[in-house]
Amino acid sequence: MVTVEVLGGGGEVGRMAILVRGSRNTVLLDYGVNFDEEGRPIFPLHVRPRDLTAVVLSHAHLDHCGALPGLYVSSSPPLYTTPLTAELAELMFRDAVKLSGYYLPYEEEEIRNALRQAKPVNFNEAVELNGDSLMFLNAGHVPGSVMTLMSIDGYRILFTGDFNLASSNLLDGADLYNVPRDIDLVIMEATYAGGTHPPRERLEEEFIKAVKETLEEGGSVLIPSFTIGRTQELLLTLIKHDVTEVPIYVDGLARVANRVISKYPQFLRDPNLYAKAMTYSTEIMGNYFRRNALRDQAVIITPAGMLKGGAAVYYLKRLGGDRRNAVILPSYQAPDSPGYDLLTKGVVRVDNEEIRVNAKVYWFDFSAHSGLEELVNFIRYFSEGTNILIVHSSPRNALRLSEHLEGRNIHVTLTTGEAFEL
Repeated sequence: MVTVEVLGGGGEVGRMAILVRGSRNTVLLDYGVNFDEEGRPIFPLHVRPRDLTAVVLSHAHLDHCGALPGLYVSSSPPLYTTPLTAELAELMFRDAVKLSGYYLPYEEEEIRNALRQAKPVNFNEAVELNGDSLMFLNAGHVPGSVMTLMSIDGYRILFTGDFNLASSNLLDGADLYNVPRDIDLVIMEATYAGGTHPPRERLEEEFIKAVKETLEEGGSVLIPSFTIGRTQELLLTLIKHDVTEVPIYVDGLARVANRVISKYPQFLRDPNLYAKAMTYSTEIMGNYFRRNALRDQAVIITPAGMLKGGAAVYYLKRLGGDRRNAVILPSYQAPDSPGYDLLTKGVVRVDNEEIRVNAKVYWFDFSAHSGLEELVNFIRYFSEGTNILIVHSSPRNALRLSEHLEGRNIHVTLTTGEAFEL
């Protein structure tokens, strides 16, 4: 018998953590965090590190990796992930310690311990594990992200992590066709089961139109963006459409992530376009360079993607008052975030300071997740006997997805702590 325990991500988006127990191996798939309204981390359920045969990290976003170094206080289970994800995770761990260190169960030593145990894997590579096996496939979500195909006690299980079936300028879509159709269990995220994403071509066209119209009117463009994945996708989209008449600046941790990703062209769809984008973009190295960037027209891409802090707030204060400028939000905005307030009220409150924005405000659905239509097609790829376990989704969205697939073996996790047996 194989038991799958949902330690995090059950009936919620974030703090992803799945424990798979077989007779010979116990494998932990991701170990992330959520954050409460005060920015304090919320952790997955506890697992004893000494019980783990292996840990797999799908990608380097904090909701999938943010609790992971806490496993490496006194134990050293091997950590399987791509070399790119390992380097990006190190950036995210250290940034988390800087911002929330008081609340985290790890410090620099545990980060180093975790990274020492990293066993680099590449796409389409298999690892033997005491008679079982793990295979890693492109997830199409962010550079270096993987889906994990497990063979454990004779059962075949796919863990998607976050995945995107659609190709982008940055990445090829998820590698579904190296996955057998008749596997026993798919553990899948359904973050965006609530709706279908717009056609990619139309999305890019509208985004570029907003940028170019702002520049033609004499304004600058501020793009608050997620550090890993979204920043790089936006850069490539700008360069692909020849938006090179003004400087393109990259600030904050995103500039470091850009450099790390540059080292791993094998994980990119078009390494030449990426290299060109790096050539055309300029890094902001500190406050002196930030002031210079504001003197003339520019496109500025910077964390934080929901305006919860970071350099984006600095620029918003200085660019938001001018009607000629534009603020483009290319990411999901949580209902409790300053970015959501900007979209709905035109006012942002950060650190008890109110910022009233006169600049044009746009939102574009540059999601790196599969939408409802893609999720339905994904499930239909598998045989009717395959069990589908939906995690990393609100109960409402997950149930909506299941309604499109009557007759399928779909199991919706409504809360963290649930278990599933094969």
